Amino acid sequence: MRRAIILFTRVPVAGQTKTRLMPFLSGEACAALHSGFIRSAARACRGVDADVLVYYAQKEGTRPSGKRKNQEAPLGNLAKLIKEARGFYPQKGDGLGERMSQAFAEVFAMGYERVLLSGTDIPQITADIFRQSFRDLEGCDAVINPTEDGGYYLIGLRNARDDIWDVPHYGTNTVFDDTLYRLERAGLRVCAGQMLRDIDTKEDLEAWYGSDRCIHCKMCTRNCRFLEKYGIDLAGMAERPELAYSCFMCGRCKAVCPKDIDGARIAVLMRQMYSDRASYKGLLWEKSPYKFANYRKGRRKSVLFPGCNFTAFFPETTKYLECLMRKHGIGVIYDCCGKPVYELGLRAESEDNLERIACRLGKLGVEELVVLCPNCYYFLKDRLEVPVVTVYEKLKELGEGKPVERERIPIYYPCPDRDEKAVFRDICQYLDGEASEPFEKVQCCGLGGAAGVKEPELSQDMAESAMVSEDVLYTYCASCISNFRRRGMEAAYHILPLILGIEEEVPLGIRPFMNRARRKLL
Repeated sequence: MRRAIILFTRVPVAGQTKTRLMPFLSGEACAALHSGFIRSAARACRGVDADVLVYYAQKEGTRPSGKRKNQEAPLGNLAKLIKEARGFYPQKGDGLGERMSQAFAEVFAMGYERVLLSGTDIPQITADIFRQSFRDLEGCDAVINPTEDGGYYLIGLRNARDDIWDVPHYGTNTVFDDTLYRLERAGLRVCAGQMLRDIDTKEDLEAWYGSDRCIHCKMCTRNCRFLEKYGIDLAGMAERPELAYSCFMCGRCKAVCPKDIDGARIAVLMRQMYSDRASYKGLLWEKSPYKFANYRKGRRKSVLFPGCNFTAFFPETTKYLECLMRKHGIGVIYDCCGKPVYELGLRAESEDNLERIACRLGKLGVEELVVLCPNCYYFLKDRLEVPVVTVYEKLKELGEGKPVERERIPIYYPCPDRDEKAVFRDICQYLDGEASEPFEKVQCCGLGGAAGVKEPELSQDMAESAMVSEDVLYTYCASCISNFRRRGMEAAYHILPLILGIEEEVPLGIRPFMNRARRKLL
């Protein structure tokens, strides 16, 4: 059975799209935002067994770029945004109802038997929603999915209809009810699908970010160097998409916010919409997908997953740990968890990476993943079907490792473990001394969210603030250790080598990259 998804969209041109947001955002920001929404819709279509057909509109009076005639239309960057599309067609008709009716008629005339039409201002749309809508069409004549403002974002039919589109006023809060009435009046069996929020207004955008809950108490500003630098709170951050890559995603703002607003989430959502690949070419070259992945020693029920940065900065400990685990029948795989790519806002690449990891683990018969890195732990534990445990829990289970004996152990908590401290709890059993917390005012090691690219001075200040707090530091994140050492804090120690009794120099410069690359060959 031939199935099609019609993506109904406007060409994302500055000043001509998402114009109701223009008092809030610039024309360029509105176009970039809409481009991000279109990417989300296209990504959702990738997981569905259906052809994608794009019906586009552009504001009247505009001219196409290039040499093509006006009726062929300025596709702008649509072709790049929706690479999955089988074709691009101009919308025809005087009103929205007439244009949708015409699109359905044309697509059914192409021989398709089940057709969905979806808007492109629904960033929450997923492949599951499309798949469920097609399933609904097997038992119903029509499916319609409402938006929170009384409209709808998706409608599906089994055949073309010209008697359901005469809704009095599109763009009002009765459009869903009016259309549902006309579908039922026409004698069609109708299924109503999942309700979502479309993004048309400032209020919609703030609700999506979560910044609509802000009471402007400035607690976040007082606890975040990034927000303080720009004199904004989290609500203000949501109005500054150009600052999306300046957030360190440390979670400090959420920890102090009385309304539980998450600045890291706002940053990720903005990065997904306003993607900046150019500033991170080196990172993406290595990690999307990870160039140095190696699964040759992974055919075991339990496997060690050292991640990318621990292997880079602690190669001797990695080698020792691999041998130790092999003695207990535990394999090893080298890969990147994908969090760096996810935090850049590259959702499609991140999902592809997770799918690749899950597939390879499945083929190897892996039933447990043992991770070293707190970033890997929190990123993978709810995204993979196999259980994810910390190396410290596994060492205790195996009866390996020795206590870290110090009179006083000043602990720096890596950002991902700062609140739950799940990884630290597994470490505590190896600490023989007073664990103190003198680094509470250190916001981040300076590497969080890859924000150091945009905010190098803030990154340096954050790392150096740890040296002001204490002359020695113990932590359990290789990235943190590397940046503290890079900034001159020689007495910064990773706890895992101490537990294993390994002494090694933390390499800097090109050597960490070479250490990661060597794992590909082992």
